[in-house]
Amino acid sequence: MSTFNIIQQKLEKFIKKFYTNELIKGAILFFAIGLLYLLLTLLVEYFLWLSPLGRTILFWVFIAVEITLFIRFIAFPLAKLLKFQNGISHEEASAIIGNHFPNVSDKLLNVIQLNRNQHESELLAASIDQKASELQPIPFQTAVDFKKNAKYLKYAAIPVLIFIVISLLGENDLFSSSYERVVNYDTAYEPPAPFSFVVLNDNLSAIESKNYTLKIRTEGTVIPQNASIEFNNETYYLQQTAPGLFEYTFSQPLEPIDFKLKANKVQSRNYTLDVVKTPSLMGFEMILNYPSYTGKQDETLKSTGNATIPEGTEVTWQVATKNTQQVNLKTADSIYGFAEEKQQFNFQKKIYSKLDYAITTSNENLKDYENLSFTLGVIKDEYPEIDVQSKQDSTDTQLVYFLGRVSDDYGLTKLRLVYYPTGQEENAKKEPLSLNKSNFDQFVYTFPGQLPLEEGVAYDYYFEVFDNDAIHNFKSSKSGVYSFKKLTDNELQNEQLKQQDANVKDLGKTLEKMKEQDKSLEELSKTQKEKKELNWNDKKKLENFIKRQKQQEQMMKNFSKEMKENLENFQPEEKNDPFKEQLEDRLQENEERLEENEKLLDELEKLQDKIQKEDLTEKLEKLAKQNKNREKNLEQLVELTKRYYVTKKAEKLAEDLYKLGEEQENLSKAPEEENTKEAQEELNKKFEEYKEDKRQLEKDNEDLKEPMDLPKDEIGEKVVDKEQQNASEKLEQQQKQDAQKSQQKAGEKMKEMGKQMQMQMQAGQMETIEEDVKMLRQILDNLIVFSFGQEDYGRV
Repeated sequence: MSTFNIIQQKLEKFIKKFYTNELIKGAILFFAIGLLYLLLTLLVEYFLWLSPLGRTILFWVFIAVEITLFIRFIAFPLAKLLKFQNGISHEEASAIIGNHFPNVSDKLLNVIQLNRNQHESELLAASIDQKASELQPIPFQTAVDFKKNAKYLKYAAIPVLIFIVISLLGENDLFSSSYERVVNYDTAYEPPAPFSFVVLNDNLSAIESKNYTLKIRTEGTVIPQNASIEFNNETYYLQQTAPGLFEYTFSQPLEPIDFKLKANKVQSRNYTLDVVKTPSLMGFEMILNYPSYTGKQDETLKSTGNATIPEGTEVTWQVATKNTQQVNLKTADSIYGFAEEKQQFNFQKKIYSKLDYAITTSNENLKDYENLSFTLGVIKDEYPEIDVQSKQDSTDTQLVYFLGRVSDDYGLTKLRLVYYPTGQEENAKKEPLSLNKSNFDQFVYTFPGQLPLEEGVAYDYYFEVFDNDAIHNFKSSKSGVYSFKKLTDNELQNEQLKQQDANVKDLGKTLEKMKEQDKSLEELSKTQKEKKELNWNDKKKLENFIKRQKQQEQMMKNFSKEMKENLENFQPEEKNDPFKEQLEDRLQENEERLEENEKLLDELEKLQDKIQKEDLTEKLEKLAKQNKNREKNLEQLVELTKRYYVTKKAEKLAEDLYKLGEEQENLSKAPEEENTKEAQEELNKKFEEYKEDKRQLEKDNEDLKEPMDLPKDEIGEKVVDKEQQNASEKLEQQQKQDAQKSQQKAGEKMKEMGKQMQMQMQAGQMETIEEDVKMLRQILDNLIVFSFGQEDYGRV
């Protein structure tokens, strides 16, 4: 390819770029002028509201102008670019390029002109090639600069800016409304009314069966005085709340409502009030499944969620709904969803404590629309109640009687006695007791009964009752804890001696009351002697005296009974105790005579209103003599009883001392790990208790009118004290052998003292027993004479 041909191709590319640039410039100008003319057309229609003819002319003039602009700025450059029309020639292009590149100047134009005559000479052809070679490196296309078209963009910005300003400052539909009328130039349009209706509600959506208030405002140059609403082929006036402001309330709409507004022949467009279906409860049941242990029959409550139920009741809520997608049960901290089946919802829950809750209904439009609040009160299953009363047997301290009452709000299941060595509750044993499994029962129990208790061991025990509350694993209640120690034979005898001593003291008090009664008798006898006739007050005094006398007789009767029981229980193994046998026989006879004497007092009480004054004087004097005689013999009986028990206490102390000596000897022979200072101190303490009991015995003996000769061995006691103290010291010093010697000596001495004391008491008792028995017989005979009189004594 020749150099000139290359120059020609570069010129063609330049021409193509030249017309592309013209097309870009034309497009910008077409957009700017065309849009500006469009805005002008729309503004003319907006302000003039032309007739259909005027809008027809306006429309077709706009079309003609736009076509002209298109041909001029778009079609012509495009046709020349696509070679549909001749454009600039190579010479014209060379001139343009020469103007852009000064070094090219007229060289390019000369080359083109020389090329036309190159067939005239070979020299001319060579000259063309030389000039073309010089022009080949020059980029012709750069003579066209697309960037220069940017200056036309300011023309395009003018209509855009106008559109934005008018849109912001004018009406929202200014261009759209006028555009619609221009396009539809053959349609007749009415000019706008002097005002328009504006619905102020955020949305036209009412809730089913709930009033909805429509709020309207009129905007424009005219404010109407009245306005109306039309729906369902009926018209209603709106309520004016302020100039230009109106309201209307739709009453509980059920279905969507189409309506329009009217005022001063101005009519609004059609509106639709949508109605949101509400989720509603149509039926409500609460099924109460009570715990089986309550014995209550299940029940169903309708139309209420309030109830008071036993703890552990299973509650099932069943609700029928309409337009509902979800039902929830809400508490203070939880939300429970109901299970659904064809608009039937149900939920089940066991209730253990008070429940404040709400049932809510929801659908896709309304959340928790219905919110019904209820309360379930809960009756806690109370612990069973147990009330136990105890009474100690008056003659046997090893027997305790219990009367118990147990109850529960729903029912009882088990009653038992729990006992265990004191401080060892983990080793407790249970003794079941019979129980009526109802709400209430009572029981009687004698402790210890047949329980296998160990002698000398202290026990704690209580009664425990269980209810039928399976939910809480059968709750139980306990009575108070009682203490009991099954006494050894030795301890039992000590206890009996204490009881006997108390009875003797009670007998002494009875004797004092008898002396007081004698004073009343003397006063009564003196009064009736001084008066010829007894008045009402005197008879009342006699009645009170007989009443007190009968009370004393009953006290004596109780005393005799208790003394007899104590004698029977004390040392039952001794079968040949003459003094004890005689005392028991006489007490039995005394009880029988007291019963007879009580009958006589009853007769006197019945005849006191009918008795003559002389008879009364005689009987009162006789009664005074008998009382004095009885007091004297009672004093002798008290004294004799004291002597009996002093003797028994001395025998008991002698036996205890001998056993304590055996314990001391056994400790001296015990292994080293058992023969400790603590063990020795325990024996020392027991010997101190013996000495205290011995001193008390000596004091009781001194209280006798004729004290007995009790054995004393103060030197022996000092020896024992010394040896025991020495043993404790040696054990502390780990001198086991020396300690054992002292322990052995102390034990032997205590056994010796105990044996000597036993022998002395037996010898002294044999000397006095016959005399005591004779005195006892005399005393009881005197009591019989007192009770029945001298005449009946011989018969008895």
